[in-house]
This record gives sequence, C-alpha cells and structure tokens, in this order.
Amino acid sequence: KFRDFHDASQRVLAEKLVEWGLVEGPVERVLELGLQRRWTLHGTGHMLGLDVHDCAAARAETYADGVLEPGVVLTVEPGLYFQADDLTVPEEYRGIGVRIEDDILVTEDGNENLSAALPRRSDEVEAWMAALRA
Repeated sequence: KFRDFHDASQRVLAEKLVEWGLVEGPVERVLELGLQRRWTLHGTGHMLGLDVHDCAAARAETYADGVLEPGVVLTVEPGLYFQADDLTVPEEYRGIGVRIEDDILVTEDGNENLSAALPRRSDEVEAWMAALRA
C-alpha cells in the first residue's frame, strides 16, 4: 500500500530521534504519539505524474489507502527540519533541515529508483552544483 512506505519511513525517523536522545523511547510510544512529526513538516512522499502532486482531494482508496501497482511512480522524501529557535534540540542541530528525495517506479518484481544516479552526500551535491556554474 501507498501508506506502507510512509509508515516505514516514520519508524526509521523515530528510531533515530530516540537513538540521538531527542525524544524518549520506546519507539512504539513515540510513533503512537507522533512525536517525530514535530520535525518532519511534510508528508513522506506523493504520487508523480500528471495532476497527482499533493493529492489532498484524491479519493483515499486510490491514493493514501491505495495499492502500489506496476507502473505507479512516486516520490519517497522523508525529511527532518530543526528550526533555528527550537530549544528542544542541541544547538548544533538548530536551523538544519535534511531531505533526500527519490523518485521510484513500481515494477512487476519490485521497484526502480529513477533518481539513483543523483548525488547524495553534501560534497557530491556541492561539486555537482559548482560544475553547473562553470
């Protein structure tokens, strides 16, 4: 289901926030209370294609509760955003946001990451951007 990747992503974010000491576990309780959402600020992804970005008006059974079938393309873009004035996080995290988006094609036997060739690490992104300006 579409919601499955969102749930998996939220679990990973909650696990890391507990590991980093930003929220107290257990992870199941963090998820139950939605504590990780304080720093996520947006959904984990959305469908890609004509007229499908931010499908707030789409029928739940075909979108949020829908089944991912071969040919469907969606984004997977979990993120954490620590506001500059957020005193609940260590000072060195304040004002930092991180999000990596992948565009995924659902296939008959799994998926294909359409954005796999893009840079991921900050130094790779900076080198790529510098090359664009050259």
